[in-house]
Formats: sequence, C-alpha cells, structure tokens
Amino acid sequence: MAPAKNIGAARILVIVMVATALLPSSSATLTKSGENLFKFAFAALIDTVLDDVIATTPPAKIPEVQAAAEKQVQVAIAKVDTAKGDKAKLDALMLAYKKAGEQVLATPPAQKFSVMEKGFTEAASSLTP
Repeated sequence: MAPAKNIGAARILVIVMVATALLPSSSATLTKSGENLFKFAFAALIDTVLDDVIATTPPAKIPEVQAAAEKQVQVAIAKVDTAKGDKAKLDALMLAYKKAGEQVLATPPAQKFSVMEKGFTEAASSLTP
C-alpha cells in the first residue's frame, strides 16, 4: 500500500508543478488558453485522487462513489470558472485541492471516500466569490 501512496503523492506533486508552471508569474490575470491548460491540470489532480478512492472502494459501492466523484469534479471546475482568470485565486484553489488530495492518499482505504468528500467540499468553499 505504501508504494501506491508514494505514486499518488508524486502524481499530485507533478500535476501541481505543471499547473503552477502554466500560470504566468508576471500577470494577475490569465489568458483563455492559460485557463484551459490550468483546468486540464486541475482535472488531472482530481482524477488522481478519485482513481485512488475508486480503487479502494468495494465493487458494490463503486457506482455510488463514481456519481459522487463526478459531482465533485463539476463543483471543482465551476470553482475554477468563478476565478475568472485571477491567478491568486487559481493558486489558492489548486493548493486547497492539493492538500485535500494528499489527505485522501494518506487515509486508510475504508475512510478514503468520506475524507475525499469532506476535503473537496472544504477546498471548493475556500474560494470566496
């Protein structure tokens, strides 16, 4: 189990590094293409965590977990859209989801789903309109 946690944590770190590199450092706003690249990296971060949660879910509960995961992805992307190109907000959002993802990866399998839902909900609410 430990190697899987290390791989997941490494994937999150790489995704965050890529997303951070995509954000221009000299501007407080992003171009449309920069936002799209950020969304792609952000979705990859969330997918990494969701893959870990689904991999540890009993087969009978997988449809329920997948439905909840899909809802979390929609909320996360909507939050990115509300940032409207604001680099500081996008950085804060990525950091909040990264922390939530790391918590999920470090959690025992039986608790991953509840930790993911709580962490992602808190991460989404961390962005004030």
